[in-house]
Amino acid sequence: MPEQSLLTDEVRALIGSETPLGTVQVTPRNWRHAVEVYTGVDPKETPAAGEPVSGYAIAALETDYELTELPALLPNSILIANQWEFERPLRMGETLRASYHLVDITERFGGRFGYSIDFRADVVYRDDEGNVVARSGRTMTQYDPAEARAEGSGG
Repeated sequence: MPEQSLLTDEVRALIGSETPLGTVQVTPRNWRHAVEVYTGVDPKETPAAGEPVSGYAIAALETDYELTELPALLPNSILIANQWEFERPLRMGETLRASYHLVDITERFGGRFGYSIDFRADVVYRDDEGNVVARSGRTMTQYDPAEARAEGSGG
């Protein structure tokens, strides 16, 4: 465990930052792919332009941009949580503007990964009027494997 917190003022200043990622579009191809991956079912019909689509389409949108790099405070990282929120359904053919927001950074002492740092970030999708349509949240944990406790041990 480090002798002092790795969450410096410089790192904490990243909380609340926003980075535009560009535009993404809900296409028949990416919608079908996401539905197949998440449900194992090949959809028989594709919704027409402007029709609502299942929320799985957000997973396909996430492959259309590169996320902002997080500061590498510890040597390893792992995705520990992924969450989608929708203000309204996504629609076939619509184009959305995506932006990355670093929501929070926290330290964790002990646990499976020993000392670790959690980064909570959202990608926010907005329509042409600037209204939030959906959010894709994720929490990444950075940790040092030397500090991780052995599986099944106490602590």
